[in-house]
Amino acid sequence: MKNKALILLAFSFIFLTNSCKKKNNDDDEQAPTSFTQKVIIEEYTGEWCGYCPDGARILREIKTNNPNKVYPISYHIGDSFQESAGQYYDNLFNQYGYPGGVVQRSSMAGTRSQWDSKATQELTKTPKAGLKIESSLDGDNLNITVKFAGTEDFDSKLSLMIIENDVPESSPGAQSGAAAGYLNPDMFRAVLSDQAGDNVSVKSGEINEKTYSTSISGMNKSKVYIVAFLHNDINGQDKYVLNAQQVKAGSTQDFD
Repeated sequence: MKNKALILLAFSFIFLTNSCKKKNNDDDEQAPTSFTQKVIIEEYTGEWCGYCPDGARILREIKTNNPNKVYPISYHIGDSFQESAGQYYDNLFNQYGYPGGVVQRSSMAGTRSQWDSKATQELTKTPKAGLKIESSLDGDNLNITVKFAGTEDFDSKLSLMIIENDVPESSPGAQSGAAAGYLNPDMFRAVLSDQAGDNVSVKSGEINEKTYSTSISGMNKSKVYIVAFLHNDINGQDKYVLNAQQVKAGSTQDFD
């Protein structure tokens, strides 16, 4: 009996030791303790709008001056590129002039002259959460995992959108105010979450995730990007975007 007890004790020790190694394996992903602030600029545009190419120019400049920190999403309104979700957001943010847009959903839509200063102000803030996007392509099928973590516990909304860059105009010369051959930047193509965002719970020190999939048939896969962001209730008074992340379709962007 004594020998059996010793054998059982030794076996138990080996089992517990192996379990601890597995739990603390170097491959286990650890939640970050801090995050870089990213900013969403949601723009409203259209091929009929002669001033809208200038709005696109301003957005490109803001992106260039803030690499991997500012993510425009351009919703087309009143032309062949319009999506129903774009009209939903257009109405929600009281869009009254084009091109117009809202920075970080921090206020109602404003003119293009305000975007740069508002984005600069938002970038100075310290976020309480961040995101990671993992994606893979299987033909036209795009599979996405969005991971999120925070420095405190709170309930939030997660929105996931598909944009396509450098989309040719619907026909030569269709874009008012631009020469023929105009390419539309950061065009909104689809929202994969609920239009108002999916309900999620962010936990301090934990990484949680949601998965999505969609077809990007008909799009230029080399120009397709994924934008994910955490935000407050879009139907409430405070619609604020807490943080965002973007990645090219088929690639991964880690927490940062």
